[in-house]
Amino acid sequence: MSQNSIYHRPENTLLALALTLAGMTAFTPIFAAGKLSGGLLPVAALVWLRFLGGAATIVGVATVKRVPVFTRLSALWKLHLMRSFCGVGGLACSIYAASVLPLADATAIGLTKGIIAIVLAGLILKEVITGRHWVAGVLCAAGAYLVVRSAETGAGYDDLALTGVVAALMGAIFMACEALIMRYIAQREDTITILAYVNVFAAILLSGPVLWLIVKDGIAWQNLLLFAWMGPLAIVGQSLNISAYRRAGAATLAPVYYGTVLLSAAFGFAVWGEIPTRIAVLGAVLIIAGGAVLTLPNPFRKIRQAS
Repeated sequence: MSQNSIYHRPENTLLALALTLAGMTAFTPIFAAGKLSGGLLPVAALVWLRFLGGAATIVGVATVKRVPVFTRLSALWKLHLMRSFCGVGGLACSIYAASVLPLADATAIGLTKGIIAIVLAGLILKEVITGRHWVAGVLCAAGAYLVVRSAETGAGYDDLALTGVVAALMGAIFMACEALIMRYIAQREDTITILAYVNVFAAILLSGPVLWLIVKDGIAWQNLLLFAWMGPLAIVGQSLNISAYRRAGAATLAPVYYGTVLLSAAFGFAVWGEIPTRIAVLGAVLIIAGGAVLTLPNPFRKIRQAS
């Protein structure tokens, strides 16, 4: 039995959708960590805490389950390293964007990763891109755009907010690339190995610069401990995402991630009392419509087969 047959799961779009939604729910407060910290910690320290805590969590799980993660080098270690770079870049850009923009705005702008992932999935992974993928992507992108337009930003986008928009777009590119790598690896290695490599690699890459920053700026360790929850929560979210990618292609799951704007809007309302406008509600309807186009049975397929 090949590795692909061991870790591959039958295609199940609805289950993959549920797993993806649960995974993104776990990541919503992580992406909002910059705003939650209120400037208490720099973005680099928050990203480091997320990966360091994730590494400690997954290595502990591997030890308990006796998974020989590092006794032999993974044949896909280069892809794990590439994914760690993409993960660090995507998270850093997303946290920064959310710290200078309204959370729903930053999330919606970052959702351009769906369109990027659809294109890259067809070009690189040679996945079949159907008309449904494109219709779902366009509907969700239009909805996300309306959510961005509806945001009340006072005097409008200033220079600082403009850097947030650029950061959100860069984060989208990083995360789209990470999604493709995850789709490839998820069907060839077990979940614990995948999570251990990406979290340990990222923690090692960041430890030197961030420790120097902590000493230089005199950051209190008590403040760092306040955000120790990010690592374990990220492991939960990553595990759900990997399980989803074993059941559906990157092109199929990409539009589903537009639902994160709804999660961000709910989180923003619960924490900061942000209330969506009518245009934002219309955008949410388009996002849901995009998800429906992607997941509901095609009524025309049976008609064509019958004819």
